[in-house]
Amino acid sequence: MPTTSRPHGPRRPLPGAEPMAGIGFELRRLSSRDEILGPVAAVAHAAIVAAGPWLYTVMAILVIGEAASPLIGEDAMATFRVLVVYVFSLSLVGTSPVAMVGTRVLADSLYRRQYEDVRSVFVLTLLAASAATAILSCLVFVLLLRVPADVAFAGIAGVQIVSMVWVGLAFCGAVRDYLQVTLAFVTGLLAGVGLAVTAALHGYGPVPMVWGLAAGFMIVFLWLTARFASTFPSPCRSLAAAQAAFTARLRCSPSLAIGATAGAVSVWIDKWIIWTSGYGERVEAGLIHAPLYDGPMFIASLTVVPALALFVTSLETTFFDRYRAYFQAIDTHATLKNIRAQGRILERETTRTLANIMVVQTALCVIVVLTAPAIVEAVGLQFRQIGILRMGTVGALFQYLFMSCSALLIFFDATRVYATLQLIFLGSLAALTVLVSQFEPGSLGTGYMLACIVSGFASLFALLKVLGSIDYRVFVGSATQARPV
Repeated sequence: MPTTSRPHGPRRPLPGAEPMAGIGFELRRLSSRDEILGPVAAVAHAAIVAAGPWLYTVMAILVIGEAASPLIGEDAMATFRVLVVYVFSLSLVGTSPVAMVGTRVLADSLYRRQYEDVRSVFVLTLLAASAATAILSCLVFVLLLRVPADVAFAGIAGVQIVSMVWVGLAFCGAVRDYLQVTLAFVTGLLAGVGLAVTAALHGYGPVPMVWGLAAGFMIVFLWLTARFASTFPSPCRSLAAAQAAFTARLRCSPSLAIGATAGAVSVWIDKWIIWTSGYGERVEAGLIHAPLYDGPMFIASLTVVPALALFVTSLETTFFDRYRAYFQAIDTHATLKNIRAQGRILERETTRTLANIMVVQTALCVIVVLTAPAIVEAVGLQFRQIGILRMGTVGALFQYLFMSCSALLIFFDATRVYATLQLIFLGSLAALTVLVSQFEPGSLGTGYMLACIVSGFASLFALLKVLGSIDYRVFVGSATQARPV
């Protein structure tokens, strides 16, 4: 089997870690302020950085639902909600592998100080993401579901626009201006909600409302792009170099794209399976969903947001300090004893930070599980959905553990381990969801919960193993890690 090896010897800090680290340092300065608003603002900004499009979609659905339901009726509102969910899910699945590789190529360019290539990488990533999402959305809306032309056109265009936002957000990590990222999403959200509600006021129906929301996403993309372009002013004269860098990165570590694809699909695979089971229902436009499962799982997924924000503020600061200190010890030719000491500090700091965030997330999980009947009643769900909400919340706790450990594995360039874990999670979640879809409605969340628990612990053990062998991976394993899968 042909191999593409790196030179033997110690490696510098992985360039893939650089872009987000700047955001972490800025957030740390906010969180260290004495006044109470400082830490609150840091967590709020981190939530936008970690899950901006997701939070945008959630807030838009909630606000527009309250404002527009009395105007257009529940059936039309259901069509709007389901179409927005389709747009969000397809954009994530189509964009994730492209954005993962693109940001890694960007990090390589920044690490080598080849700033003249940055815009080319950005443009090529946008084009590749646009092509991938166009093919995927056409396949779903036109060939599989065969929805009306206006619904298909709005859905395909919406997927394209949201995919551009995913790319813009990923690349704006290099800008290190989290305030502009937050302002972009707030402005776009206000505009999108305003346009969608205006469309409802004039009786235009769900499709024009989706166009209004998509216009808000376009504002976010243009804002992020302008901020990125002002930071890297070198013009894009040719895509040849960026294309060569993409090809080289894919050839060097194809598992990165494979893992990102599997990870994105796993976010939605359980929903897609339940939609196509006996629990699925069709809205007026022909789109399939399963409100019995979607409602409680939607609420359960929101419980992960605080942990994701803490991951950005805590892990991306203290972890990266220790991470860089370890590699600086290597670069400055420190003694083996000192290098190993820095490695153990890095291991302890990483596990401590993970444990602290898991404590917070566990407390939130317990609160939601205990108050599930009150939550179900408050949001208008059915009593039989309490069990799904509880199991979804427990599953979300371990899915956060899985996501955070997976992200750290990429920091250590353990892309094969990362891809393997994503594939295991995807396969186990799909199999268990198919199994539980044959049982009573109250057990629908069991498959998701069990898959998350197993995958969460598997990712933790994998991370601990990588941390425990970091010296070997740096000094010996670097020559073999890049072999094609």
